[in-house]
Amino acid sequence: MERIINKFRKIEKQPKDLGTGELLYIGEVHTIVAVGRYPGINITELSLKLGITKGAVSQAIGKLEKRNYLKRIKNNSNEKNVLVGLTEKGEIVIKEHDRFHRNFFSNYLSDITFGQIAVFNEVLEKIESFMDNRLDSNN
Repeated sequence: MERIINKFRKIEKQPKDLGTGELLYIGEVHTIVAVGRYPGINITELSLKLGITKGAVSQAIGKLEKRNYLKRIKNNSNEKNVLVGLTEKGEIVIKEHDRFHRNFFSNYLSDITFGQIAVFNEVLEKIESFMDNRLDSNN
């Protein structure tokens, strides 16, 4: 597990072009993808989905908005509640990210059964629960 985490950290530091001619870090890509999965999401909800602070989400959105991947949308029913949406560039990133994942699954995981995936997801949920408990006990 530690080996995989360390390799993931190395990958996180290597920005990639996902079809826009610009380099994006994996955290930026995952922010864009989360906004695409949950249209009209607000900063609080996005921070919960990504598992990072509202301040970090706000900063990421600001950077991605300046680079024209995301846009802020006013919520007519609540002016303080700012929603986030995709731009055309954000849509391009999502399509390329989805293509990457389809290729990954077809090239590396095609022989894994749904039952194996279910067990793996259960293990990941237990690991996440353990980590949440550790984080909560440190606060």
